[in-house]
Amino acid sequence: MPARVKRALIALLTFTIALAGALVYVRVLRHPPFTWLWILALLLLGSLTLLLALTLLLRDNTRGRALLAKVWLLVVTVSMTYAIAELVSSALLVERLSPPMTRDRYRHHKLVPNTRSEFKRRDYRYVQTVNNAGLRGEDIQLQAARERYRILMLGDSFTMGKGVANDQTFSALLEHSLRMNKVTYQGRPVEVLNAGVNSYAPILSYLQLTTDLQRLEPDLVVLNLDMSDLVQEMAYRRRATYATDGAIIGVDGRRPLATRVREWIDRNLFITRLILFHVAPPRETTVEDVVTRANPGLIRHTLVNDTVDRGEQWRQVFDSIVRIQRYCDSKRIKFLLTVYPWGHQVSDQEWIPGRFAFVPKEASVSDKSLETIREFARNNDIHLLDVFPAFRAYRGGSRLYFHDDIHWTETGHKLMAEELERYIRAIYFRE
Repeated sequence: MPARVKRALIALLTFTIALAGALVYVRVLRHPPFTWLWILALLLLGSLTLLLALTLLLRDNTRGRALLAKVWLLVVTVSMTYAIAELVSSALLVERLSPPMTRDRYRHHKLVPNTRSEFKRRDYRYVQTVNNAGLRGEDIQLQAARERYRILMLGDSFTMGKGVANDQTFSALLEHSLRMNKVTYQGRPVEVLNAGVNSYAPILSYLQLTTDLQRLEPDLVVLNLDMSDLVQEMAYRRRATYATDGAIIGVDGRRPLATRVREWIDRNLFITRLILFHVAPPRETTVEDVVTRANPGLIRHTLVNDTVDRGEQWRQVFDSIVRIQRYCDSKRIKFLLTVYPWGHQVSDQEWIPGRFAFVPKEASVSDKSLETIREFARNNDIHLLDVFPAFRAYRGGSRLYFHDDIHWTETGHKLMAEELERYIRAIYFRE
């Protein structure tokens, strides 16, 4: 064996031993216990270390070298085949999460201000910009001018407008229609701000409103409640920090290395993600389970065969909504709650075939959750815009939802904007 090769093997062996030792030190002495990811990493490092050590020990043994050559050939062949299969399947089958987001200590994650991103999927192709305030759309004056009436939209990716361009979101369409129709509030033109963020739940919208968005001084806050919020709220609250009086301090989005690695795998790798899901399934519902993966549990509560006791989950969601309402009352801001359906709750023709990643083909839809929301709004004197009837009554020629993606097409956003305009003009703009 050439001296150069020998030195390279020794260097690699030293590196793998040092890395394995560092992993053991970090997990055993500093941050016990081991997790599945650390155990897997140690097994891979141990196997590589053993193979390198055997290669050095048997470097002068003719039979040993021949056997090791076959082993190395097998390892390299399997690794390259796996890598190629992973690259191809991931390129074709993995949907990259959008938009660019940064982890936040208080509201888990948020959009990156002053960014421009282009998204290309089977269902859509669009450009998204995030403005100077960290909201979707063009730059705005951070302090609201008193000559404008400012509506602030809170919600998740439906509100943010995943799948459509900036000017096709229902926030942008609503503002455009109000201005074209010369609708004003006591002579003030209307401005609609889109504060939707991918995978938000009411607890994050509350933290977003009371920290980053209070400087915008809105006149009307609209919280758009999503069917996924019931489960996502629970997961975020498990990570939340509370004051002694029960006030929500924040939801820390920073996470350990093992979680960051798993999230990266979920976002970028198809075969590895499937293997890990079956080898090491999550033991409980976490933020990662309900944000980065297609989890059927997100909307199981919308189906007839759901037998889970949802009482505590609804209590958590409603607690955050009431906190938003009280904050708005304290600032003399009007508050509106909206609730809208997913495609499987509208008709048998919408969101096909994408729904089958979440909803069994034989499943029947239940309105039990919708009735729970309606009752909550009545009992708490909260204005509620329920757009279920409008979406179910739609008979236009264009689809409201994409084929594979869960979100609204431009037509869906138009319908939502029309319903918002009708309600807002009737309730808030009567002069």
